[in-house]
Formats: sequence, C-alpha cells, structure tokens
Amino acid sequence: AAWSTPEAYSALMTLVPYGRIGEPEDIARTAVWLASDEADYVTGATLFVDGGMTLYPGFAHGG
Repeated sequence: AAWSTPEAYSALMTLVPYGRIGEPEDIARTAVWLASDEADYVTGATLFVDGGMTLYPGFAHGG
C-alpha cells in the first residue's frame, strides 16, 4: 500500500490537504446524498470527493 511504512504515510499525507486518507464511507455518504431529495436540484455536476487533492498543485505532478 502507499502507506505501508510511517515514512510513506507521512509522504502521502503531504498530498492530502484534508489531512486523512479517504474511506469508502466518504464515497458512500456522497452517493446517498446525491440519491436523496436533498440533492434534487443537482444535475450534471462533477463532485470531487478527494479531501482537496485536486486543489493541491503538487498533486498534478505526483507531489
């Protein structure tokens, strides 16, 4: 895994502005919300559920 050692984990965390690795539940909560009445006005949108990684300039070049 990308975080198999403490050093690798620390290096990976420099790429994640939110400060933690995403969990399957993060995606699941987004999917449940999109399927709910709360999101009835959302159409044709792209949601990035990535802890802010797409906003981090270094990530585009592998950190």
